[in-house]
Amino acid sequence: MQNASVFRSFSAPPSAATEESRAAALTRARTLIPLLRSKAGDGDRDARLSPIVMDAMRSAGLFRLLQPLRYGGPELEPESFFVIQAALAEGDMSAGWLQGVMGVLAFHLALFDERAQDDVWGEDPDALLACSYMPTGKATPVGGGFQLSGRWGFASGSDYCDWLMLAGSVSPETAGQEAGAPGAPPDLRVFLVPRADALVHDNWDTTGLRGTGSQDVTVESIFVPEHRTHRHVDRFLGTSPGLAINTAPLYRLPLPQLLFRTITMPAVGALRGFLDAFLDHSRARVAVTGQAVARDPVAQLIVAEVEASLDEITVMMGRNFARLTDYARRGEQAPIPQRMVYRLQATMAAERCTLLAARLFKACGASGLAKSHPFGRYLADIAAARQHAANQNEAQGRALGALMLGVGAEDTVL
Repeated sequence: MQNASVFRSFSAPPSAATEESRAAALTRARTLIPLLRSKAGDGDRDARLSPIVMDAMRSAGLFRLLQPLRYGGPELEPESFFVIQAALAEGDMSAGWLQGVMGVLAFHLALFDERAQDDVWGEDPDALLACSYMPTGKATPVGGGFQLSGRWGFASGSDYCDWLMLAGSVSPETAGQEAGAPGAPPDLRVFLVPRADALVHDNWDTTGLRGTGSQDVTVESIFVPEHRTHRHVDRFLGTSPGLAINTAPLYRLPLPQLLFRTITMPAVGALRGFLDAFLDHSRARVAVTGQAVARDPVAQLIVAEVEASLDEITVMMGRNFARLTDYARRGEQAPIPQRMVYRLQATMAAERCTLLAARLFKACGASGLAKSHPFGRYLADIAAARQHAANQNEAQGRALGALMLGVGAEDTVL
C-alpha cells in the first residue's frame, strides 16, 4: 500500500515510535487482511465483528497504537495509525472502523487525569474502550464526582469493550459553580465508565457497517469520580490534566482532528479494497455483450479515476497531519480557520469515496448484486460512513464559509 510512505514524507513524526515499529505494526495489520475478508460475512450476519477478528486485532496490538509509553504503548504517530486503519478496511471496513474509533480512545484517555489512566491501564494494559460522544448524558454533582444517567447511540464496539467514554453535561441547576451562572456555556464532559456499569442494547440493525455493532448503551444513576471525567473546555484549550504526565508532542494534537479521520480513513481503505476486488474480478470477465470488461472504456475510466483519487486523498490527509504535528512539536495549536479547512477536507473525502464507490459498483454490472462478491458490502459500508453526523460536509462547509464571511459562530469541535 503506497500511502504508508506518503503519510510520512512531509514531516518527522512527533512520537517515540521507530521506523521498525511502524513497519512491524503495518505488517501485522496487513497480515490480517485475508482473515478480515473471510469473516466479513459473519459480521454482517451477526451485526457485530467476529470475536475471532477482534481477538486477532487485539493480539496484534492494533488498539494500543496511540497508547502512552508509560503504559506499554508505542505512541505511534497518527499518520501511521491511519495508514494501518485504512489497510484493515481494505479487508473489512467494519474491522477498520472499530480499530480506528476504539484505538483513538487510547489517545483520549491519555488526556484524562493520571488516576483515570491508572484505573484502566493499571489494571489491564490491553483494556478496550468504546465511546459515544453524543452529549445526551445528564450528570449531577455529588461528593467527589457525579451521578450520571442517560442513553447513548452509536457506541461502536460496545459489545467487546471493557470501558466506555460517554459524553454529557453537568446539570447547571445543581452545579453551583461558574458553569451554572446565567449565560455561561454548558459544562460538557466525557465520563469514563466501566462496561459492567452500563447496559448494552442489542439494537444495531443497519444496511452498512453492520459489523461495527454500534449499539445503544444506557447507564442509570451511576457514580463517576471526578478524576474519570474530561472537560470539553480543557480539551479545547489544551489544558487537559493528562498532559502533565504524557508530554510527547503527539498528545498536543487536537483530538477532534483525529476523530474526524477515524470515520473517513475506513472509507478510503474500503474504496481501495473495492478497487482491488473489482480489478481481480474484471480482468478476465466477459460482459453479456461478449466484450471483455477490461476493454470497456467506462470501466477503464472509473478504475483510473479511483486510483488517482485515492492518491490525492492520502497525500492531502498526510500533508494536513504533518502540518498539525509541526504545530504540536512547537507546543502550539494550529489556528482555528486552518483546522476548519482540514475538518472540511476530511469530510469531503468521505463524500468523494461514496460517489466513486457508486460508480465502481455500477461498472460491476449484475455481478455486483451477487452476495458471493464483496462489491455490495463495500458500497453499503462506504455509504454508511458518509451518513455519520461528523461526515456531513455541507455543514462543515457552511461553518467554514460563515467564518470566512465574518458571520461564523464559535466552533470548538476542532
